[in-house]
Amino acid sequence: MNQVPNAELFFKSGKKLVRKSTHEEFAGRDVLVIGLVGAFNPVDEKMVKDYEKLYNHFKDTTIVGDPLDASHIDEIYFVCMESPWVMDAWWKKMKIKNCKYLPDASGAFSYRLDQQGGLSGGQMVVEMYNKGYGKRSWRYVLLLEDNAQMTYVEEEIPDGAATRDNLDDEPYDLTEPEEVLAFLRKRQQKGNIEAANKASEDLSKPT
Repeated sequence: MNQVPNAELFFKSGKKLVRKSTHEEFAGRDVLVIGLVGAFNPVDEKMVKDYEKLYNHFKDTTIVGDPLDASHIDEIYFVCMESPWVMDAWWKKMKIKNCKYLPDASGAFSYRLDQQGGLSGGQMVVEMYNKGYGKRSWRYVLLLEDNAQMTYVEEEIPDGAATRDNLDDEPYDLTEPEEVLAFLRKRQQKGNIEAANKASEDLSKPT
């Protein structure tokens, strides 16, 4: 289990910019941190809207009998290597009310995460010079519990590609919200089974 790196990011507050620590933002909560390529990118726009649509399935544990029952997530954050002004304009354009964004224009968070143990070290930030982007985040979904990395999923390299750099396609399959919900449900179920087995073992021990 690794603690994710801390970074101070700039957020829009009225006509000013304010700094916020990612550690303070995530402290004491179970959150999803999701990597995006770029603001106004058509694939990323679909991704954000997909998660916004299923936001309550991640948060609301009272949804019973639904095939997408919830997974006890407190908040969903999208991190993107864009300025707070651009992210704010994009969020307003999409009319996003629930999911939050992390404007990481300098890469302070993304580059540190790129070297984090337990992730695909050196591959979370990729080159996209072929599209005029420069360096951008790879698409991933990271589950944090009180700033500790618990598990993550990420997109695979397309068939025939040698690296993640300068790809023609931008994969968005494994990080779709339905896939992530299924992944989290399996993880939660496994944890519940282990807890039940341990409780059963404790009861069977002689007193």
